[in-house]
Amino acid sequence: MNREQAPVRVLHIVGSMHPGGMENFIMNLYRAIDRNHVQFDFIVHQSGDADYEREIREMGGKLYTLPRLTAHPVSNLRQVYRIVKDGQYGVVVRHTPNALAAPQIFAALWAGAYAVCHSHNTTDPKKLLHALGKAMMKHARIGRFACSKDAGLWMFGNRKFQVIHNAVDMERFCFSDQKRSLIRTEFSLGSRHVYGHIANFTGSKNHVFLMKVYAEIAKLDEKAAFFCIGDGELKESIRQEAEKLGIGDKVLFTGVRHDTDAFLSAMDVLIFPSLFEGLPLTLIEAQAAGLPILLSENVTRDVEVTEGLIDWEPIDEEPERWAHKAVKLAARQWDRTCQRDRIAAAGYDIESLAKWYENYFIREASKRENEKHDGKRKR
Repeated sequence: MNREQAPVRVLHIVGSMHPGGMENFIMNLYRAIDRNHVQFDFIVHQSGDADYEREIREMGGKLYTLPRLTAHPVSNLRQVYRIVKDGQYGVVVRHTPNALAAPQIFAALWAGAYAVCHSHNTTDPKKLLHALGKAMMKHARIGRFACSKDAGLWMFGNRKFQVIHNAVDMERFCFSDQKRSLIRTEFSLGSRHVYGHIANFTGSKNHVFLMKVYAEIAKLDEKAAFFCIGDGELKESIRQEAEKLGIGDKVLFTGVRHDTDAFLSAMDVLIFPSLFEGLPLTLIEAQAAGLPILLSENVTRDVEVTEGLIDWEPIDEEPERWAHKAVKLAARQWDRTCQRDRIAAAGYDIESLAKWYENYFIREASKRENEKHDGKRKR
């Protein structure tokens, strides 16, 4: 690409830009990509995190806020079409856990863009609507991305798709004694064993079960302290669950934090009892930090990109069993050195992904531009 040319503008459609697995992946990529060549803009349906939105604008990105598709479908689709058309976007990416987003993908196509559906989950409660959207997209001329093989099969069935790894900045997430000390000082943790969880408070993350595991750990480990990092509509009910279980004074609900790299260094065990997932970015980040993980067997095995850090556990086991496992992990002496070579070899290095992403979208935008010119010549 000629450096004097304006960058290819890629329009991402996502619910809102707030710290979460899908959004963190997009921001990691945005920070790493050469913005002289590719620039990101965003359609959202609700305001997100102020820090993320400020960072987007500082990096040259635009934010468009539209009414939610499910609440105002006609208005939403008209505006998607108009934004793509007026902005002359060559590429649109719809990040989604289900195929309900199919109409927005078609609106982008009709407006003249190359459209990509990026699957970020392996299941969803809205199964009937998902099946309808999946059928709509089956023969569409679109790009098909997924965060894992299982997420691709869920969204696209037997259609060919590309697995786009939830890559991380290993420099940022490698274990740091200094970061560990900062967090432990901030929360007066001293030498306590810190068990943690990083995720927004949604049903799939299984926080009620997590609180039961925390309560059992508290019986076994008098030095235990617990983190719940994130936000969401279920947060207050989970806080109440912690109080009911008698651990309200031991669980630290931090809300959204932008220094999760420091928290991963401060923790001794990450506990992740999800009911279902795509491929959680947090788990790749935790492995970069050399942090042992007690993980639900409902999560895809593709997430294991290091040796010896993940201990798998069935989600239908009793909380007591999870607690015993967690306490054993916390008591071990771990080498927290980042397994860089293994993580990079598995495809989770953000620099490599950013270069691939840049080349892919410049190529696809160029193809679409050539098709437009060919169409004009034929007329």
